[in-house]
Amino acid sequence: MRANGAVTLILPILVALAACRPAAPGPAGERIRVAVSVPPQGYFVERIGGDRVQVDVMIPPGYSHVDYPLTPRQIVALSRARLYVAVGHPAFEFERIQLFPFLKTLPGLQVVDMSRGMPLLAGEGEGADEEGHGHSGGAGDPHVWVAPATVAVAARNIAAALERIDPAHAAEYRANLDRFEADVAALDREVRAELGPFRGSRFMVYHPTWGYFAHEYGLQQVAIEGEGKEPSAQRLIRLIDEARRDGVKVIFVQRGFPRKSAQVIADAAGGSVVIADPQERDWLGNLRRVTRELGEALSHA
Repeated sequence: MRANGAVTLILPILVALAACRPAAPGPAGERIRVAVSVPPQGYFVERIGGDRVQVDVMIPPGYSHVDYPLTPRQIVALSRARLYVAVGHPAFEFERIQLFPFLKTLPGLQVVDMSRGMPLLAGEGEGADEEGHGHSGGAGDPHVWVAPATVAVAARNIAAALERIDPAHAAEYRANLDRFEADVAALDREVRAELGPFRGSRFMVYHPTWGYFAHEYGLQQVAIEGEGKEPSAQRLIRLIDEARRDGVKVIFVQRGFPRKSAQVIADAAGGSVVIADPQERDWLGNLRRVTRELGEALSHA
């Protein structure tokens, strides 16, 4: 209800901004304004668009897509954008509930679904939650940007969108895409070398954001929370038992999320709580760090 109320209040502002929106592209040499939902998408766009793009991120690090409200500053940014790169997953509630109704008022804004063509997971990720908890409002795991295989698809969709908007520089975008895809493939090889010995292993997270990563490398994530809520006392006891049984030495918590229950489990199992945020903008560096810390933890399980 809170999000729907925000739509009602802000929609007239967007309509007014759309009326003032320039119908034609800016002068030659002006950077293309691109808006995205989460910081890693900004990194993807910058890798492919280079100096020819200027990126505005809607959801800052540390905030959830479930209840993040658009700000007036972001509404102005949307009114000036030529392209919006959407996560595109139906369970990504920020886009489905808040954003897409707004974008309908901006007919000159092109939208690309970066998840188009991806093999989407049916649930929150294998083994994410034994009680079947997931995101409300849409089936499946919306965090499609946490694995190299899905990001390679996203990169191709972004490059194609930039080529359509700016065909004069299509060769540059393709060259940037080739370099980025080479980096993604190299990262995939690194992750497989690090985590290959642990296929079938389970790791624990507070919020189930690493489903695509786990699926790609034959792992299982076990989520502490369910439906955005802290675990019950009974479930917490079960999770402690699982952590001890599986030798869990690290529990991943996303920046900005509560860590009390994760700390309780980690203390009981002789492990530690580590920040592993899927919304870090430095996508390559972040996945390398998560892989290294997960590999170290699994080697001591």
